[in-house]
Amino acid sequence: MPAEIKDTSNIQAAQERHKPFTPEAELIQLVVFSLEDEAFGADINQVREIVRVGVITPIPDSPHFIKGVSNIRGEIIIVIDLKERFFLPVKKPTESKHIVITGQEGNLYGILVDEVTEVLRIPRTQIKTTPHLITKIDRAYISGVLTLENRLIMLLDLKKVLSEEELNKLARMDLAHRETRIEEPVSVEAQISGPAPEEPKLKAQSRKPAKAKGRGGRK
Repeated sequence: MPAEIKDTSNIQAAQERHKPFTPEAELIQLVVFSLEDEAFGADINQVREIVRVGVITPIPDSPHFIKGVSNIRGEIIIVIDLKERFFLPVKKPTESKHIVITGQEGNLYGILVDEVTEVLRIPRTQIKTTPHLITKIDRAYISGVLTLENRLIMLLDLKKVLSEEELNKLARMDLAHRETRIEEPVSVEAQISGPAPEEPKLKAQSRKPAKAKGRGGRK
């Protein structure tokens, strides 16, 4: 069982306790979280804070991957369900415990995850190139992988995952999918009267030749 992760009202405080890691030091910090039975990580420099899931207000007619908005200390956060964002199949219903908040392109996003399990500090050299076919997520969003204690942790590039271009593309796909599912409206008259009755088919009557009467008439 992973150690319980306490809410970090401001993860920048954790960053300030350590000097910024440079490529020369070959050290990075990763926020590790779970989605279904897979482990993912994000560079702590891309994470603003971690909070427990609170009230999320749905947005009418929003794309399927947008869970809604949440008010975090007076700031409105757009909450995105990563499972829906990546079209991950849900194997079993799991209640999400944490939201990872990040700022991208001037917007504040909260990514909904099953649980934040730990914060790691590792040498940069431990991160390897992403192998093919290790996950259903597009490799373009994964900056590398880390194997630690027989665990595979995939590192997400949140800048690419939450880029405005990518989110707009997904929103257009979602809208097109919805439009294809809309059935043609049925008129009220048709609903009341039901299907039009079939026109009666006229049977062709066979004409038999009339019998010729005898010349003598009745006997």
